[in-house]
Amino acid sequence: MNFELKYPLLNRKWKWIAYALFPFPIVFLLSFIFIPYPFEFPQESVADFVYLCWAIGFGLLIFIKEPTEDEMIEQLRLKAFAMGVFYLFWGLVAVAIIQVITQGTIFTDFMSAYSAVWLLNTYIFLNFQYLKWKNR
Repeated sequence: MNFELKYPLLNRKWKWIAYALFPFPIVFLLSFIFIPYPFEFPQESVADFVYLCWAIGFGLLIFIKEPTEDEMIEQLRLKAFAMGVFYLFWGLVAVAIIQVITQGTIFTDFMSAYSAVWLLNTYIFLNFQYLKWKNR
């Protein structure tokens, strides 16, 4: 039984949007100093906003087509996803252990769903870039 997984990839024109999402939260948050907005941005949401923008940016970069999308690139992409999940799992275990040792509890105030997705997408992107570099 041969099962082929097809997943959609984004056009390469999306790359500029992905790269624009990295400085966007910093520029947006710094603009609060100079521009009086009619709304307030909760201080406890700043980190989540940054992590969300960066997670979306890396997520877009992960799913952008390569100039030559062949079977090797597909295999490297799948390996990068597998290793990203592996790194995220052990990274969260390490955070939990450090938190228990330093604070006496497994719960942390600096890890959120946005930061976990950002870490996952960062691991996948960096691993994919490394695998492409190593195999070319």
